[in-house]
Amino acid sequence: MPELEKIQENVIESEVDPDYRLWLTSMPNKKFPVSVLQSGIKLTNEPPKGMKANLKRIYNDIKPEIYNSCTKDYEFKKLIFSLAFFHSIILERRKFGAIGWNIYYKWMDSDLESSQKQLVMYLDEHPEVPFETLVYLIATINYGGRVTDRRDERLIDGILRKYMNKDIMNKIFHYSKKGDYYNPETLELAEISKIIEQLPREDDPEIFGMHSNAMITF
Repeated sequence: MPELEKIQENVIESEVDPDYRLWLTSMPNKKFPVSVLQSGIKLTNEPPKGMKANLKRIYNDIKPEIYNSCTKDYEFKKLIFSLAFFHSIILERRKFGAIGWNIYYKWMDSDLESSQKQLVMYLDEHPEVPFETLVYLIATINYGGRVTDRRDERLIDGILRKYMNKDIMNKIFHYSKKGDYYNPETLELAEISKIIEQLPREDDPEIFGMHSNAMITF
């Protein structure tokens, strides 16, 4: 790194090829030269913020072959939207601090992927949708495996039950009283992407089960 710093300091801009670029990828490191950072353009990869951004990213990552792989096509697609919504909800609740969760949990995309695979498997194997089994697997095993506070255990189970129940199978199921957030009737990926684009940019605390005053603390 010190050698790189010397090279950067001795560069004469007029003598450098206009197409020259130096790309560096690094984990945080105390020995990384400050001058190299100051003379460059910094790019960081951060998770999306907000329900709209989270849902958009999740649906952009869903492959059509997986989306159309379940024998119970309608049930799977309705529940996969609810699962994506649940994943986004529990991530976004963290921004409210102790009002959202007693402990800051680091849920990952792998938790969502495992739940998606189990959703396909259990829907294929059972004649009816096993809601209780799915709630236990997802809230207690997959995501709950990271939860260490007993009140948070009750909370994550209660949140998932709002998005994983028989009423979800209705043509349109509203997640909020205002009607901005809902499980759509259409199940095509392209149409769902359009619906996600129409979601509010600023999330109403109501969708998190909170009073509007929660935004003041946030």
